[in-house]
Amino acid sequence: MFAGVDPCVGPIGLACDVVSSATASAQAAASDYVLGGLGGAFLSAAASLGDLALGALDETTTPDLSAEWFRSNLTLVATITLPVLVGLFVAQVIGSVVRREPGGLVRALVGVGKATVGAALAVAVTQLALAAVDGICRAIASASGSTVGEAAARFFLFTALTTSTSPAMQIIVGTLLVVGFLLLWGVLLFRKAALILVVVFAPVAFAGSAWDQTRVWTRRWLEIVAALVFSKIVIVVTFVVGAAAFGAGTRPGQDAVAQPSGLSDALIGALLLAIAVFAPWLTWRFVHWSGMEAAGVMHSAVAANPISRSAGAAARGTKIAAQQAVITTVTSGAGAAVSGARAARAGGAARTAATRPARSSIGGAR
Repeated sequence: MFAGVDPCVGPIGLACDVVSSATASAQAAASDYVLGGLGGAFLSAAASLGDLALGALDETTTPDLSAEWFRSNLTLVATITLPVLVGLFVAQVIGSVVRREPGGLVRALVGVGKATVGAALAVAVTQLALAAVDGICRAIASASGSTVGEAAARFFLFTALTTSTSPAMQIIVGTLLVVGFLLLWGVLLFRKAALILVVVFAPVAFAGSAWDQTRVWTRRWLEIVAALVFSKIVIVVTFVVGAAAFGAGTRPGQDAVAQPSGLSDALIGALLLAIAVFAPWLTWRFVHWSGMEAAGVMHSAVAANPISRSAGAAARGTKIAAQQAVITTVTSGAGAAVSGARAARAGGAARTAATRPARSSIGGAR
């Protein structure tokens, strides 16, 4: 009977409107509270990972290659590598003998010298390079008037992101920054661990110099170590120069201090994080390209050198003269043999002609 009657009619309608608006407000407040809590949680996680990653850049990330445990493992690897070096040397010698190439024997001896001396100096040179890179990074940061962490923090003002962006945007930006800082921290840890593993195999890499087929081991080892060592400079320059170029948190006429920044600064910081994450790979590509270019330029310079051209011309002249001498010796020996054969045949014919009349005279007398 009362199924089709609207209860919110008349004086009761005002109360119904108040109740519905209160319910909608409560639902919106609950939604904002939940999303705001999620956004704040993501930004808090990004801030914690950012402190770890950027703190690792400010602190030293250089492995101690002079530690006793590292020296003992290096000695063990060098002992295992000795039979490998002998085997590669024997392979080079056998190949040179089969090809009748004296230069291969020289390269085998030079390769053994490179293997012994290079493996002994590789660890010390790498340690010096790491110390120099840390000093360069500190100099770059001090020249900007702040540390690397402070320069990068200008892009990541999480308080400003919390107050100036919606909860959904906080979740998206927080996710991007969490992934970026986690990858950056992983890259720094990977750099330290990879340096230890690569350097401990230096005797194996330099042992490849004894054989032509494995000579590339040494060049690849040098490229990888150089990329790992100098990638930290790329990461530091990315944040320091990026902060100076984009002016994160600065205002005209003011010093570079942190000011409330918006979403654009956070997105720029995420892009800089992406560049820093790929810094080892970018450094390796540059080292590989510069090494190939340097080798090509050196080869062209040596080929264009007047002394090299004179030496090459002299070598070619000597080769041609030796070939002519061999040909002359062979042809003169063959000519002498032919002349001797002809003389022998002529002498045989003369003896035959001399004996024929005697035989005929004897037959007539009978």
